[in-house]
Amino acid sequence: MKYFLRGLIPDPERRRVLLAIISLLSIYGLTVGFFYPLISLNMELRGYSSSLIGLMGALPFLASIIVSPMIPFIMRFMDVRRWVFISICSDIFFIFLMILSENIYIWFVSRFMMGVAGTILFVVSETWINEVAEDHYRGRVMGLYTFVFSATLGISPLFIVVLGAQGNLPFIVALVIIAAGLLPLRWTRGQTPDFSGGKASHVLMFCLLAPTLVGATALMAFEEALVVTLMPVYALRNGLTEASAALILTVAAIGSMAAQPLVGRLADSMNRNLLLFICALLILVGAILLPFIIQTKILLWIVMFIWGGAIAAIYTVALTIMGSRFRGAQLAAGNAAFGLMWGVSGTVAPGLGGLGMTAWGPNGFVYILVSAVVAFLILAIIRARFARR
Repeated sequence: MKYFLRGLIPDPERRRVLLAIISLLSIYGLTVGFFYPLISLNMELRGYSSSLIGLMGALPFLASIIVSPMIPFIMRFMDVRRWVFISICSDIFFIFLMILSENIYIWFVSRFMMGVAGTILFVVSETWINEVAEDHYRGRVMGLYTFVFSATLGISPLFIVVLGAQGNLPFIVALVIIAAGLLPLRWTRGQTPDFSGGKASHVLMFCLLAPTLVGATALMAFEEALVVTLMPVYALRNGLTEASAALILTVAAIGSMAAQPLVGRLADSMNRNLLLFICALLILVGAILLPFIIQTKILLWIVMFIWGGAIAAIYTVALTIMGSRFRGAQLAAGNAAFGLMWGVSGTVAPGLGGLGMTAWGPNGFVYILVSAVVAFLILAIIRARFARR
């Protein structure tokens, strides 16, 4: 990563700061990918009900919905570096609290507060990356960020394989990993945008300014949540084995990771709005093909690889476009709007998908997928026509 940025960014100070922020977020991604399933598995092994485990899993989305609209305002009171420091320290404190006590109410409060801290960390850090990056290489920087973050999310569950999900040891390891995220902050001096004292831009105002970008993020979060939660169920109901159902998600995750460097390069060399539209079309085609290829493994894996890449690419391209169009308080509001859409879509998508499968059988999953993409494409076309006037 260091050598890639060295060849891409001539300014050593910008290069150092971007390397630090991406490293920090990657360490946090390692924690998230390890800690989220760790809590669920630990609760399952302790005999808690599925509904209680599901409620615990919904808390990060709820926290994102509540906190995201406030972030552009709270960023006025301190610079981004301090907010990142506070967010990481908050996570350290609440993981430590969960180690000290197995009381489920303390766990619920801690899990919610970690969701608050994580939302602030992501919104502030992604705003920071976009402020520091220059437009002629912005897409490749965003592609590198999403690639590395996806990779850390993908490998982090291996900690559970090695450490298990019981006892204090896995929680202590999670605490040590998140604490390591403080180390890259030392390299961020000199390129720290300061929003303190400035005029905050409201999240809803940004939604009106850039509905296509907000819609793209909502689509990415919706499709991702739907695929992760219900694709295995859809596969099983179409006669696939449990192993094959799990492999589908693995192939999609590999596609999500592998596509990002290419998408970042394309975002720096072609019309970014067109690229966003192409990614949405690929998602639509993949969803339409799904019922016809679900029994053909090779075709299914190829489509899922491309599909996973296209879903993740939507977010990479949307971040790149936002960074090229907005600065300062508006950029902070944009990232907060993205966080809000992640929370709303992650909460709504599994429920809608489940209702669709109840009403129309297994293909109800496909109908919901297709409907979401079509809604976004209609929004994008209408917005593009208004922009030309």
